[in-house]
Amino acid sequence: MKVGFIGAGNMVGAIVRGAVASEGLDPDEIFLTDRSGKSAPKLAEEVGAHVSKSNQELTDTVDVVVLGVKPYAVEKVLAEIAPNLAETGGLVISLAAGKPLSALQKVAGKDVPVIRVMPNVNAAIGESMTGIARGTHATDEHVALAKEIMESVGRTLVLDEKDFSIFAALAGSSPAWMYQIVESFARAGVKHGLPKSQAVAIVAQSMLGSAQLILDEAAAGGANPSSLVDQVCSPGGTTIAGLLAAEEAGLTPVLVRAVDAAVDRDRELA
Repeated sequence: MKVGFIGAGNMVGAIVRGAVASEGLDPDEIFLTDRSGKSAPKLAEEVGAHVSKSNQELTDTVDVVVLGVKPYAVEKVLAEIAPNLAETGGLVISLAAGKPLSALQKVAGKDVPVIRVMPNVNAAIGESMTGIARGTHATDEHVALAKEIMESVGRTLVLDEKDFSIFAALAGSSPAWMYQIVESFARAGVKHGLPKSQAVAIVAQSMLGSAQLILDEAAAGGANPSSLVDQVCSPGGTTIAGLLAAEEAGLTPVLVRAVDAAVDRDRELA
């Protein structure tokens, strides 16, 4: 399967590096372009991929075109390659936030299979949570191709496009919030005498292990996050004291407000 990436920014770089590292994609079947003509050659040299002379040449060469350009440019780029897509019948996968399938389909052409995917920054380490939504002409086979590409850099979830705004908040925006949570805990550690580097390592590892336990329990049909909280909170202990203090200060409402704001902004951009 030959895959072409139009755009070679941070997210495309993360996907390409992750896919090559996990052997999900053969670098000899990856083709790249970018507007500046600088990022694509650099990335191609790094992973052993190819650089196409133009977006049109790339589209004629590959089976799947991944649009990794900024949202404001995606329709322009798609219009440029639409005639080529009409000839090749290739699958289009868009990474553009806030660009609905209906808008993409209108530009690509009525018979072109289009899929939206939304990875997050953790694709760089093979731990992305990626949402996938199919367009009108995308078949189960096309969805399987999108999953194959994106599962080389993490987990995927196929969902209706109407749920993309909430997915964007929970998967796309939340890493930044989690970084801030780690930072805030680490500052508390510094307050109580720990070096910052040690405090960050302690909190980050605790978050990593806690997340893995949630996933393991879910896969086994076991405990959910609420019951795991109960397991850690001993009666009259330090954990329940800290948790109640955080809730009194607005922990849950603050996090819900963060999600609400991100969802509202995503819908504004659409």
